[in-house]
Parts: sequence; structure tokens; C-alpha cells
Amino acid sequence: MNNTESRWKYLMARTLNLFGVLASLVLIVSISFEAFSNSAFTGDTIYTKIQLGVCLYFLLDFFLLLIIAHDRLRFFFKNFVLIVLSVPYSYLITRFSLDFSSEVLYLLRFLPIIRGGAALIILVQMVVSNRVSGLFITYLAIFFSITYFETLIFYVFESGINPLVKSYPDALWWASMTVTTVGSNIIPTTTIGKICTATLAVVGMTTFPIFTAYITTVIHNLNDRQKKKQLAEKQAAYQQATEAARQATAQATAATAGTTASTAHPPPQDPAQTPPSSQA
Repeated sequence: MNNTESRWKYLMARTLNLFGVLASLVLIVSISFEAFSNSAFTGDTIYTKIQLGVCLYFLLDFFLLLIIAHDRLRFFFKNFVLIVLSVPYSYLITRFSLDFSSEVLYLLRFLPIIRGGAALIILVQMVVSNRVSGLFITYLAIFFSITYFETLIFYVFESGINPLVKSYPDALWWASMTVTTVGSNIIPTTTIGKICTATLAVVGMTTFPIFTAYITTVIHNLNDRQKKKQLAEKQAAYQQATEAARQATAQATAATAGTTASTAHPPPQDPAQTPPSSQA
């Protein structure tokens, strides 16, 4: 495989993952609109139609990546879960009138969005050269995505049932207090709400130490760079001083050698200028 072909495949994979992230953003906007308009359980919604188109793109994206993969069999088995996440479950359940509870049906809508999250992780790894920064950006995206989806799910299932959840800002307050493990005055009443509370607390406890470790690593690297810079400046100054001293020593040695040579071997005098010797 030549460099041109490798470069072309890399750019194609990068572009496909970028479109995958954009498609996920479309799903997030549509499912958010559905939650805020209180139409999450109205059956055939706009999200169901949008999900069908996005999932078809995800399936096409998978097979295009499979075609350009170096080891296609390994790629298929390694990323087979992407096919599972790309199935338009909401559309199929509504289309064939399958019997599922409203809770299960609503939660299945988030699976294609997870597929977009996988595309985001791959894209970050391809774009960000620093491995530590890439992992931090990935964790940051996962953290905010999970927190936001938890607020949507909590709001959809608790509003109208829990008197403390009157609007979406109440769900945001619940999430901010729960993820920081401070504890919220909003107590969930539904099973899904309780699961969301426990899950979000675990996410907060496991994610914030990662932020602390990353910041510590960044500060440590900055200190190392500063120390290396100062050491390089000191070494450069020492080398300059050493070179100047060496040159001064060489010049002094040359001057001393010239003076000694002139004293030991005086220049010959002109006979015409030699004074006459005195007579006896």
C-alpha cells in the first residue's frame, strides 16, 4: 500500500467519522425537542423519522469503513457492536407495532446516539496527536453527554409525577447536585429516576478524579518544560562564557608568544647606521 492510498483512506475515514458526529448532533437536537415539547410518548414522532435516516447513514458508514479497512475481517468483528447501535429500533418497533413498555421504547432511542459517540472518540484519536489530551477530551465528551442524557431521561419520567420536577431547570439542578455527589433536595419517585440518580452519582465519582489527574499532569509537564528551558539557557550561557574565555586565553597566549619571540631574536641593524668604533 503506497503513501497516497494510505493518505486517501485516512482522510475518508476521518470524513466519515465527522459526518457520524454531525448525524448524532441531529439526533440529540431532535430528541431534546421531543422531551421539551412533552411528546416523548406520543408514538410516531419526528425523532422516529429522523432516526431512520441517521441509522441508514450509520450502516452505510460502517460498510464504507469496512471496505477501506486494511484487515476487513478483524475490523468487522472488532466493530460489530456498531451495527447493533445503528439499528433504528424506534422506527422498527413503531412500524411493526411491537409490544414494548414506554420506558424500554424511550431508552432504545439513545442507542444510535451512542453510535455517534463512538465516531466522536475515533475522530478525536485521529485529530489529537497528544494521547493524554485525546483521552481527556474523550472523557470530557462522555461526561457531558451522559449528564445531559440523564437530565433528559429524568425530566421525561419524573415530570408530571414528581411534584419537585416542574421544569427542565429542575432536572438540571438535580443533575448538578447529584453528579458532584453533594446531594439534591429532589428525590426521584420513579424506578427510572432512581436508576438515573445512582448512575449519575457513580459517573461523578469516577470522572472528577480523571479531571484532577489531567490537570496535575498538565501542570507537571509545564514545570518540566520550564525547568528544561532554564537548564538549556544556563547551558547556552555557560558554553558562551567558556568559548569567550577560551578565545581570550588563546589571544593572550598568542600575544605572549609574540613578545617572547621579539625579545629573543632582535631585528638586524643596518651597517650604515652602526656607529664607528672608538680608537685606542
